[in-house]
Amino acid sequence: MAIRKTEQQLPSNVTAADLGQAEGDAAAVLVSYHSSPIVKDRTQTYVVFVLDAGLQGNVASYRWQVGGDTITTEHGIFERIHATEGDIQVSVDLLSDSSAVLRTLSLSQTVIPLNPELEAMINTADEVAPTAADPETSRELVNDVRVYIDELVPRTADDESSLNKLLFALAYAEAMLVPPIDRAAQMERLAAALDEGAGESFADQVQKGMGLCQVRPAVLGMYLSATPSGSDWLISRREFPHDPDARGTMQTELNTALAQLDEAKRIDLFNLLRFPKSNLKMAEQLLEALRTQYYTGQALPSILTDEDKAKTLISQFKEGPFALA
Repeated sequence: MAIRKTEQQLPSNVTAADLGQAEGDAAAVLVSYHSSPIVKDRTQTYVVFVLDAGLQGNVASYRWQVGGDTITTEHGIFERIHATEGDIQVSVDLLSDSSAVLRTLSLSQTVIPLNPELEAMINTADEVAPTAADPETSRELVNDVRVYIDELVPRTADDESSLNKLLFALAYAEAMLVPPIDRAAQMERLAAALDEGAGESFADQVQKGMGLCQVRPAVLGMYLSATPSGSDWLISRREFPHDPDARGTMQTELNTALAQLDEAKRIDLFNLLRFPKSNLKMAEQLLEALRTQYYTGQALPSILTDEDKAKTLISQFKEGPFALA
């Protein structure tokens, strides 16, 4: 089985460590969605990128070993729920057609308990309203990705922790609407479309977004540089009209631009939005770009205290940039 196109390249100007916990080299690398310490009873996802052209032509399957178990997969994707606490090692052998080991990659991680404070809140009887909102979404945000948010936009960045709170709230809202199991299924469908070179199918499937924050690749592409110098964009910038009912033509243009984007760049967008760590980074970059474009000289705390401005910024993030009234 040939390696899927989505596992043959890392995004341009990005290292494997920008995607998650990673081990490997220029030929092959193993990436974990979540970085150690990871949490007991939470689904962990591991991805192998085979970057060397010679190696790509010889890998036929993947043999994973963890906690005394051995599992073989057709593609370089592995999901595991670690049921016990302690130190673990996740290893994967890249196998040839004859089951010869071509390369072995491994990650060391520590499994810790679920956040005890959150569990106490979840187990507290609700009085007027749920204490921990949606329990499963709360577990994901607190146990799995809170550390990524705090590293990306520290709570101490301003007195109100504005960007930290905004990013957390956006991730929470989207994660509740599209839970991990649905995101995983979406990623498989998108990977299949990209592997088949079906640009239109990919563009159609991501109109509402993808990944943890459900970022729209076409919108992100207008604010993501195509070159290290930042002199160009993956997709030429355009602005939607203010009236939502008048945006259809522009939306069609944007979908077409994404469908016709160079295949390698579509795959870059997929991988940037596939991993929670880089998805959050892209969401933060998009929010900041929109703030700079539409609220020049205005700090985020002041924008968020104005209900109309806050709603507009979030709508632009979700729907694409549109002219202010």
